[in-house]
Amino acid sequence: MQPPMSRQAPLPVGAARWPLRRPRLTALTAAYGVLTLMLVGYLVSVAVRPSGAYSTWLDGWPVDGWEVALFGLAMLAAYRRRANRGVALALAGCMLMWTLGDIALTIESLNGARPPTPSIADAFYIAFYPVAYLALVLMLRRESSRLVPATWLDGAVAGLGVAALCAAFAFRGIEHIAGAGGLAVATDLAYPVGDVLLLAMVMGGSAVIAGGRRAAWVLVAIGCGVNAIGDTLNLVSSIGATQTGTVVNAVAWPTALLLISVAAWVPLSRRDLLAHQPAPGFLLPGLGAACGLVVLLGGSLSAVAPVAIGLAAATLVVVGIRLTLSLRSLRQLTEERHRQAVTDQLTGLGNRRRLGAVLEECFGEEQRDVAFLFVDLDHFKEVNDSFGHSAGDQLLAQIGPRVRGCLGDSDLFVRIGGDEFAVILVDAGREHAAQVAAGLSEVLKSPFTLEMVTVTIGASIGIAVAPDHAADGAELMRCADQAMYRSKSAGTAFEVYEPSLDFEADRLGLVEDLRTAIDRREFEMHYQPQIDLRDGRVSAVEALIRWNHPRRGFVPPLDFLPLAEEAGLMRPLTALVLDEALTQCARWRSQGRMVSVSVNVSATNILDIGFIDLVRDQLRRHDLPASALVLEITETMIISDFDRCKHVVDQLCALGCVVSIDDFGAGFTSLPYLSRLTVGELKLDRTFLTALAGEDRNRDLALIQATIELAHALGLQVVAEGVEEQATLDILSRLGCDLAQGYHIGRPSPATALSFPSDLAA
Repeated sequence: MQPPMSRQAPLPVGAARWPLRRPRLTALTAAYGVLTLMLVGYLVSVAVRPSGAYSTWLDGWPVDGWEVALFGLAMLAAYRRRANRGVALALAGCMLMWTLGDIALTIESLNGARPPTPSIADAFYIAFYPVAYLALVLMLRRESSRLVPATWLDGAVAGLGVAALCAAFAFRGIEHIAGAGGLAVATDLAYPVGDVLLLAMVMGGSAVIAGGRRAAWVLVAIGCGVNAIGDTLNLVSSIGATQTGTVVNAVAWPTALLLISVAAWVPLSRRDLLAHQPAPGFLLPGLGAACGLVVLLGGSLSAVAPVAIGLAAATLVVVGIRLTLSLRSLRQLTEERHRQAVTDQLTGLGNRRRLGAVLEECFGEEQRDVAFLFVDLDHFKEVNDSFGHSAGDQLLAQIGPRVRGCLGDSDLFVRIGGDEFAVILVDAGREHAAQVAAGLSEVLKSPFTLEMVTVTIGASIGIAVAPDHAADGAELMRCADQAMYRSKSAGTAFEVYEPSLDFEADRLGLVEDLRTAIDRREFEMHYQPQIDLRDGRVSAVEALIRWNHPRRGFVPPLDFLPLAEEAGLMRPLTALVLDEALTQCARWRSQGRMVSVSVNVSATNILDIGFIDLVRDQLRRHDLPASALVLEITETMIISDFDRCKHVVDQLCALGCVVSIDDFGAGFTSLPYLSRLTVGELKLDRTFLTALAGEDRNRDLALIQATIELAHALGLQVVAEGVEEQATLDILSRLGCDLAQGYHIGRPSPATALSFPSDLAA
């Protein structure tokens, strides 16, 4: 058996990727460079010598020493490697087996002796294969957890097909030993069998390993392929006896060892956890299938080794299994993609696409009576803001199981998006829809348990029926959406769509108009004066936003402010109001009217982490002291999230702004809450003043007086709003109220129409 050698290898690449210091890196590159030049020189010597010429001192000991040097470099790589050291040791081990075989062959060939078959060298050569298999298995092991059965089948097709083709040639060269002894036949058979199995593993692994981590694998695969070529040429005497066959036969094994040694230095790169798993390629499996077909076709035309026929048949069997698995996977994937396309991932309910498909069927050729319920959860945003989005997701996941008990088997419940849901009732009218809506409202009022907290929400439901209200699915959704908005505004459980209210309830169109109006600053600020009851002068004004819609005319704040909250427009709207109000306040102060301006803020503003910076920037921009701005918050806002409100109030007070509790008395603010807030003002709700006309007037007077005295004891000034007559103003003056506002004092009006009388209390 002729000793093995190797071809040119990408030494700088393999060496440069190993984390060595520069001097060691240079030495490593130089070592492999010298060994490569020696291989080239040996190749030239074999090419120029007569075919069959063999010299122990040229083809024996120098080659053996050269291989020992390669083995030493591979062992050094295993020593230096911190991770995957087993791969480097296995590669060095297979090199050791072949190197020992060459040394044994050189000894057995001394003085022109012909080694027996089998020989000691054969034992080492054959031991090369299991160690090489081990190295390949270790390299594949890192990929096995990420590979699916289809990928393994692709590798099997590639490996078996190439092995069949190799066997068709490799086994043709052993007929001449048919009459030899059994041990000699087994020895000579071991080489082609080992090469066939090795090539099968190499090709199979090449089909499954991702391209980004193939550097070391490719070097080992090429080395194994070159080794198989050398063995085949050694068996096929008709080819190996030629000059070309002699040259290839002489340098094949050294080339393989050189490539394997370099591969020991190439680290297995880390897996990119964020990268998508690449789709399996079809080149190598297709090549394997083609090889199997070629071998079977050749077997029908000429004699082919039974082993090759068997491998080719196995290749096509695996191809059939792979195709069956592919068709099954394709069907499952199609069904899964369809299910995902029409299913909401969080709740498991149908999504908007599912809703559209069902509505399209309902309004098809066979039009059916359909009731559409648009369900919008109440106070869901507060749950998200107070307890986090994970709590909101838990709540949404509980909606489906709770609602299904109110619906029939033929009814559809889907999630449109966010906190909006829809119910489709086929062959149902408004009466049945109203019954279902009432049931939904009741079950959604029951508390939801979310990990460590229990929350209570509700729902506003809009009902529209077809064909009474709409002729297509999109129009039916729009009608139900408008009815839902009226339900939310009125605080009712559900509302049925009324065409007469279509114009006023067109919420979706109004939201878009509102967004445009903010961008174009199409709002007008009105100001209502507040007088100081001690001297009658106007000391403050409340800024109130007004919107004159270009088509709808005046839109009340109670209509568009909730829309701004839901659509996420409160921050730009509040920034606009602050800018306009402070601009006017600065103008008045430049004219000598030292008034302050009050601006209402919403829960969204309080929960906005950038709100404090917005206020600070606006005051700095208009060159106003913080005391010129009064920010009004409601009692209900304080109750909903007291800790957050207290934090924001403290920051605003530290900034120098006055914080006022608006509508005081209409909510449920407790005295301990009030004592902990660093507010500067209370605004008595107008219900205090309307009660003065009732039968228990004395009790109401006592309540107002007690409230004023309590506020003064806490260092707060009191503002009474809703003053409609002079008698009420006089009572408030006697009770010690600080400021008052109302229609009797002045209606909200543009800044140009606002008067500053010297004495309105007289």
